[in-house]
Amino acid sequence: VLTECDMLGIARRRGELMAAASELPGAMTAVSADIDQVRAVLTSLERTDVVIANHNAPTQVVLSGTMAGIEAAESRLDADKIRFNRLPVATAFHSPVVASSEAPYGEFLADVTFSEARMPVWSGESAAIYEPKPAAKRERLARQIANPVRFVDLVQGMSDAGIRTFIEVGPGSVL
Repeated sequence: VLTECDMLGIARRRGELMAAASELPGAMTAVSADIDQVRAVLTSLERTDVVIANHNAPTQVVLSGTMAGIEAAESRLDADKIRFNRLPVATAFHSPVVASSEAPYGEFLADVTFSEARMPVWSGESAAIYEPKPAAKRERLARQIANPVRFVDLVQGMSDAGIRTFIEVGPGSVL
């Protein structure tokens, strides 16, 4: 879909925008519980400044939000004896805290050529295959900055489509 040069440019621009967004106060915490338990905690808090940012595994959910919101969530999790771990991140990624980065990222992507995919390319934001039209691909890619990563749904959807081998490559030394 992208040339190597464009792919690197897209990654670099996203990194630049996330570095700028890191000046916005926010935090993330990984919760060792199933998503229904985490949703119940969020509902009980009645806060709109904390969201589920990542559903990484059946019993691992990452919350993202304002510093006060994450502290309130962690306090409630502690009271409910649900394990959590504050993540060493610069701000509240995959949340409304960084939503102001979507428009400039979308503007950057407008000048990038998206070719037709030679194989299905899946989105962590939708847990589905990217739309075929370049404009739709650009929009989804820009939205991924502030929207949740639906990793469990993504892997399940890929498995349902017959994919059986998965390799996750991320930042740092985790493979």
